[in-house]
Amino acid sequence: MSRNANVLIVDDDPTLRQTMEAIVRSAGMNSISAGTGEEALEAVGRSAVDVMLLDVQLPGVSGLQVLRQVRERHPDIGVIMVSVVKEIPVAVEAIKHGALDYVTKDFSPGELSARVSKSLEQLRAERELAWLRDEVAARGNKPMVVGRSSAMASVVAVADKVAPKPVTVLITGESGTGKEVLARYLHERSDRRSGPFVAVNLPAIPSELVESALFGHEKGSFTGATRQTYGKFELANAGTLFLDEIGELKPDVQAKLLRALQEREIERVGGARPIPVDLRVICATNRNLEKMVQSGRFREDLYWRLKVVPIELPPLRARREDIRDLAQHFLTRYAAAYGRPPQTLGDGAAAMLENHSWPGNIRELENLVERLVVVCDATQIDESMLPLDLSVSAGLAHEAEKESNFAAATAAFEKGYLRRVLAQCSWNRRKAAEQLGIGYSTLKTKLRLHGLTPATETDED
Repeated sequence: MSRNANVLIVDDDPTLRQTMEAIVRSAGMNSISAGTGEEALEAVGRSAVDVMLLDVQLPGVSGLQVLRQVRERHPDIGVIMVSVVKEIPVAVEAIKHGALDYVTKDFSPGELSARVSKSLEQLRAERELAWLRDEVAARGNKPMVVGRSSAMASVVAVADKVAPKPVTVLITGESGTGKEVLARYLHERSDRRSGPFVAVNLPAIPSELVESALFGHEKGSFTGATRQTYGKFELANAGTLFLDEIGELKPDVQAKLLRALQEREIERVGGARPIPVDLRVICATNRNLEKMVQSGRFREDLYWRLKVVPIELPPLRARREDIRDLAQHFLTRYAAAYGRPPQTLGDGAAAMLENHSWPGNIRELENLVERLVVVCDATQIDESMLPLDLSVSAGLAHEAEKESNFAAATAAFEKGYLRRVLAQCSWNRRKAAEQLGIGYSTLKTKLRLHGLTPATETDED
């Protein structure tokens, strides 16, 4: 899927230039020519160059002078020095100033194409290393748990259809619903799966640095830019770029993103030459972009460019059938991560989780399960181990909603509350009364009223 490499051939001998051009093109690469050092510097300023075959002996600006300027201004370009004879001091000087290789002009076609290919591989490896530094810490093992709900079955059906096609996808949904996980699911089922997946959390980047983070910058382009830096677009080349919370982009960056999507090329901050990119873009937001377009806060042309295939992720409360599978998945993951024994989810705890409203969606559930793994030593998580606030918001509200009048709903709420406090106190009624802030005799009266009698009662202090 990646584009053909562009090779700039710099030599004052037109016959040799034509020979090198023919070799480069026969290897499936594009060639650009320059006869002087000045022409070479102009070419790298206006064109996307991957590798330069640079003659040492040039009229005017010498090959080594061109090398120094190219390494200073465009360190992403790989330079191979070319000379009539193998002069060791010149070769050492060239490598010292950043040349990737040194070849004499008695090269064979196979040798030259091999040297260029090797340099391209080295440059690709450097880009991948830069991506890996960001990716390894953030990626983790986060497979998508599909579950059993019809809501997620519909999402997966659309995702499976569009994953192999290089279309732009816009994922919408509340915060914490797993938009990045779905984006990775699309990437791993695409023809770009062997390329990088680069995720960008736009709100986490200071607004004045977003453009540089996306498109990169040249050395000296702003205060603090001490070296050339690749942007996320270049790091994601031949792979997938995931832009999370796209609605947070400022208007000026929206315009540059639109151009990058339309032209399939970018310009670094402080740069003047276009850089072709070949990648898939997946965006996500928890905001209503259509309303933002109507209010003038989001470009309409960018909105329609992003919304080629929209996929809406349901909130967790709309896929309650999946909660048990998700919770068990997190139990397994964090038990392994923290070196804890395997744990399972009891039926009572599962029922309470399924009845909770989950305003924080899957992220809230994951955080809760991680905490349970750390603090609970039991091999089975039961309802008494769940936080009391979750008990109130889940089980109690669920029971109260089933009643048709205020008195019955209040009684159902009280019964459920008492049962959960007693479970947390191992049915020690004196301890439960103390925790509830009521008298022991009052608690016994309420238990008789609600018919709450455990198999084994303990009243010890």
